[in-house]
Amino acid sequence: MSAGCRSRQPVDAGLAGAEFDSRREPMATASQQVRLVADLTMHVPRDTAGDLECGAASVVEGVDAVTGVEAVDVTDLRPRLNDLQIDATVTVAVETPADEDSEAAARAALADGFGVDAVERVRLDRAQGGAETPVLEHG
Repeated sequence: MSAGCRSRQPVDAGLAGAEFDSRREPMATASQQVRLVADLTMHVPRDTAGDLECGAASVVEGVDAVTGVEAVDVTDLRPRLNDLQIDATVTVAVETPADEDSEAAARAALADGFGVDAVERVRLDRAQGGAETPVLEHG
């Protein structure tokens, strides 16, 4: 993703403007964050700020369960009258229920996203950032 893309800011899910009522407190649910790579077909608005990758990232960031977009690789572009239909491989972090199959839940969450037409080849990325094997120096 290019450096000019905006990053998604956390949204306050509280009861803004409402008086506190203990009977209306949301139920706690256990969730987990998974990192995955998926091939998506989506529609990017023509008036999106930034480059095509930024536009694609903003579409994916609009999915409620997505907590972060790490990379977007556009693989195909089909211009249409009001938008650009693209195929892209994205690396994202998705919040899924802990008691469900994380890959299936992430696929369903992405498929429900506005502007997302198809979700294919979803694969969990088990690599951890910074967990590279250190190189031993001799001498």
